[in-house]
Amino acid sequence: MTQHHQHTDVLARSGNLPLAAILLAGLAGQAIFEITALVLIPALLGMPLMPAALVTALSQSLLGFDVGMGAAWAVHLVAGIVAFPLGYLALQRATGLSWPAAGTLWGIVLWLLAQAVLAPLAGRPFMLGFVPYTWASLGAHLAYTLVVAFALARLARR
Repeated sequence: MTQHHQHTDVLARSGNLPLAAILLAGLAGQAIFEITALVLIPALLGMPLMPAALVTALSQSLLGFDVGMGAAWAVHLVAGIVAFPLGYLALQRATGLSWPAAGTLWGIVLWLLAQAVLAPLAGRPFMLGFVPYTWASLGAHLAYTLVVAFALARLARR
């Protein structure tokens, strides 16, 4: 089978992935994101990525109250385990891109959503002023989406 036929076959089968497979891919991606955000990035920058802090800032800015860090972590975990893998699958199906290309594109989309859209809505600078934290966030989002993309591609081949 040629590489194009293998890619097309995986795309066709990804439409039949059970929810458990999607959740497993999301969990794997989320684990990598958290390790990157809480272990690797602090070792490089001296501070962790804190997406829950963005969620709490958004709740204060848009809703007028603080949802608390526990609820904010839960929101980010549910997004990473459930919503974002489904978004990746939708993007891959819509574009027909290979898993590495679709995973990279989805990582950039999620990064832009966080830093170019949500951060300003929370009262923070656009792209956080392009400080090292901004670029660390890109790395964490790419690590997440590439793990999700790889896992879903492997699970679709089964």
